[in-house]
Amino acid sequence: MKQRQQTLDAIQSNNDSYIARLDENLQQIYTANLHIIEQNFLRDLAVIYPYLSTYDKSVRVNLLREQLSSLCASSPLLESAHAYLFNYNLMYNSDNYPIGSYCTLTEEETRFYQELSKTHGLVEYYESPLEKRKTLSVFMAPFSSSPAFAVNFILSENALKSYLESNSSYSDEFYLFEIENGFSLSNLPSDLRKEASNFLKQNAHTSAPSYQKVELHGKSYTAFLSRMESSSGIYVRLISDTSLLPSIRYSYGLLFLFFFLIICASILFFIGIYRMVHKPLSKLTDAFDEVEHGNFQVQIIQTGNDDFAYLYHAFNNMALKLSRLIERDYNQKLLLQKAEMKQLQAQINPHFLYNSFFMLQRMIRFEPEEASMVANALASCFRYITKNSMDHVTLAEEYAHMKNYVYIQGLRFAGRIQIELEELPDCFSSLSVPKLILQPILENAFQYGLKNKICDGLIRVRFLSKEHALFMIIEDNGEELSDELLTTLQKKLQDSAHSSAGVEMSGILNIQRRLHIFSNDRDTLEISRSLLGGLCATITLHMESDDYSGSFRNNNT
Repeated sequence: MKQRQQTLDAIQSNNDSYIARLDENLQQIYTANLHIIEQNFLRDLAVIYPYLSTYDKSVRVNLLREQLSSLCASSPLLESAHAYLFNYNLMYNSDNYPIGSYCTLTEEETRFYQELSKTHGLVEYYESPLEKRKTLSVFMAPFSSSPAFAVNFILSENALKSYLESNSSYSDEFYLFEIENGFSLSNLPSDLRKEASNFLKQNAHTSAPSYQKVELHGKSYTAFLSRMESSSGIYVRLISDTSLLPSIRYSYGLLFLFFFLIICASILFFIGIYRMVHKPLSKLTDAFDEVEHGNFQVQIIQTGNDDFAYLYHAFNNMALKLSRLIERDYNQKLLLQKAEMKQLQAQINPHFLYNSFFMLQRMIRFEPEEASMVANALASCFRYITKNSMDHVTLAEEYAHMKNYVYIQGLRFAGRIQIELEELPDCFSSLSVPKLILQPILENAFQYGLKNKICDGLIRVRFLSKEHALFMIIEDNGEELSDELLTTLQKKLQDSAHSSAGVEMSGILNIQRRLHIFSNDRDTLEISRSLLGGLCATITLHMESDDYSGSFRNNNT
């Protein structure tokens, strides 16, 4: 009886987890829809569409379709995604939609979707006026009495069906899945489906046990009930007793046999360990004690040709060579540092290339002369980043790469972000530095510090020199940096300076670690709050000196 209860509890727990994952996926789709609704470019298209230039329309429409297609491709439950501009009777679609990338709606179709936008459920089920079929979707519009736009993610019934069927593991079992909006999926025969649906309605809003006995056409089933809190859905899994009971008995027999074999194997194993390992291992342990006390001349005398002969021979060789290995430890440490530096440098990934190619594609059509300059700058950036033979460059080369990057980003964010660059002092141009220490900081400012700046964004790069040190200061006027986040980043920077263990080495943490490896802990990266209001990153580089021997900078120049 106890074994049966455990088996039923395990099935119920598996069902709850399975349906919870489906509910979580639908909630993630809802959140993604909400994210698109909040985008400024969609609001611009819905409100000031006639006043936008052809280029501005193209940019915003492509951004919209790119996000719709990306989110649609990221979830196997999605069939297609659409955005509706009610004021202009327009519908934009995700990739591979049969109608095309966009279409014009009739007044009747527009009114239908406007009425649908007044509902606020997680999942909607309705007769689509475009596809002339029942459609299950995550539909969302701004919370307004008369919204100007809406976004719709169409769910694939086939994908839902495949997901539910993949949970079946018994020969005689069925499922029934229903949502309060009227949607239903099942593999029940028609003569059983009505009875199962009645059982579901009776137990949908009660505190009945999660699983219970049920009779369908005179046959006994165990019904496992799982609810979807966010999506208002309910899932019933029906397993016949003729399939369930043999499985329980078989599992019980296998479990008993498994424990019996484990006990027998454990007894035999410990007997063998005592006879074959204990005495030879004691001899080996005594020899290691001698090495621990500094006696590297100790040797183990082999009295037989047993399985430990190989270990004895290996130990004797180890003791003889240990002193030589200790002498080589310092050189080995340097080699490991260089290998770590190569690994950290390989993590640098030019995230901006995709967006730059996207921008270049449009400039070729409308600004071919400027496009040629952008192509040359982009080629220089890509050549610089992919030149794997270099793990260090001159500061002048690094600064030139940064200027190329800033030029490209300046075009992309024109009108939103202003960039102020000071010229690099000539006396520091030949200073050797790790490659790619400036671009990631600027990239961080564009992607995070100023991501919500619609206008008046500012990035400033300046240099200060003091004695034998150069201070490179990169700061922005972003409003995203909280005191708590700044404290967390400063703590991570401090931890990553001396070890990468347990720390995700990306972004500014990657730069910090490479600077310390390259300069034997002399060069640093520090962050603070800028007087402009955002993040201030300061890289401190030291000139070479007589007491700077052994550093990677000295070894590589």
